[in-house]
Amino acid sequence: MPISNEEWNAGRSRDTLESQVLSLLKQNQNALTLIEAMSGLGYNTNIKDFGGLILGFGSMMVIQNALDKLIKEVTVTARAIKTPYGQQIYYKAV
Repeated sequence: MPISNEEWNAGRSRDTLESQVLSLLKQNQNALTLIEAMSGLGYNTNIKDFGGLILGFGSMMVIQNALDKLIKEVTVTARAIKTPYGQQIYYKAV
């Protein structure tokens, strides 16, 4: 997401990743998994090669960190749900 010269010089973008994640979760009526949140934020979740795997893993860690911060701030809640494919963690805005 491009930022202005003012944001560049200040060293911080107006929209932090946490605010983007929270906004995405508030817009959705349903709870989302980490991968669904990544996809909703425009991250590529279709891994085709080793470089994509590394980039995807790094992106997952960054989004997971943002979700963890939001959970600590009590603006997002997480719940483990049993699915036919195993246990999944779902996130929802409070």
